[in-house]
Amino acid sequence: MLICTYNGAARLPEMLRHVAAQQVPAHVPWEVLIISNASKDDTLAVAEKLGCALALPVPFRVLDEPHPGKEHALVQGFAAAAYEFVAVVDDDNWLAPDYVRRAYEVLSAHPEIGVLGAHAEGAFEVPPPAWFPEFQAVYAVGPQNGGKSGPLPAREGYLYGACSVVRQSGWRKLLTHGFTFTTSAKRGKVLSGAEDVELGDALRLAGYVLWYDEHLRFRHFMFKERLTWQYLLRMARGTASSQLTSVVYYFIFRHPELSESRFRQLYAKRLLWLASQIARQPGNLVNALLRPNLEELTSNFETMRLLYNFKVSIAQREDAVAVFRQVRALQQRLAEAGSTA
Repeated sequence: MLICTYNGAARLPEMLRHVAAQQVPAHVPWEVLIISNASKDDTLAVAEKLGCALALPVPFRVLDEPHPGKEHALVQGFAAAAYEFVAVVDDDNWLAPDYVRRAYEVLSAHPEIGVLGAHAEGAFEVPPPAWFPEFQAVYAVGPQNGGKSGPLPAREGYLYGACSVVRQSGWRKLLTHGFTFTTSAKRGKVLSGAEDVELGDALRLAGYVLWYDEHLRFRHFMFKERLTWQYLLRMARGTASSQLTSVVYYFIFRHPELSESRFRQLYAKRLLWLASQIARQPGNLVNALLRPNLEELTSNFETMRLLYNFKVSIAQREDAVAVFRQVRALQQRLAEAGSTA
């Protein structure tokens, strides 16, 4: 189990109590790794003390990753992990008691799975706002894959990273063929976050499937600061700035022999499509621009997300091409290795 945390001293105690409550059969080996990702508080000391106080019956290690960005924590965590299945758990995720057992059973039964996704229920410091159910998926809460356990469509959808479980041999296959997160190369310019979606798409490129299990459960705890309309709108900006790699994979999955020139054409068509979607809703556009903080107008969220997507997509056209080159090269290396295997 890989727990990534940033300034998580206040969140780790409750989270680790749920880890300590895991009911795991004796024949299933597991461990707990905590990666403090550029934390500025006393996360490292708190984590060490909690590990001793909870007396977890499995190996427990605390590591420090000084470079900010969850992708860096993942790289270090995967390198340190001892077992084939690596559960990626955030410090605000409260695991059901059978989480480890269930994940182990599903992944053992299905070697084709690259990433296994879970079902999150919401847990809240204060009662959630009336609009929360409409946007719960933005917070990684609720069912995935239409609530149906099993593989996601081959070229559709994604799994959120919270409490997903990654097959270590799949990750190593990607590394062997030169995979690096585009977030690492372009932080602050092309992308911010979405490393979970990128990893899932890369594993699909390597021949694995994404799989959702309705019975793999956890609770996603949210502090009151996250349950505001202003925070939700900030998340709309975040999804806009982190979706370029997903766009690249989207086109490559549908056009496996895609050239750079053709990618540029498809990207231009996408810009026109985004512009047309915005133009089709002039009333929503006016509301979003003049009254963005009016919570009763929930349509503002999607309108603002479209606007952010359009703005980012225009500003980072060449960055998207650079990501395309990186992903296309990975695709070719994987294909060459497959043909000689």
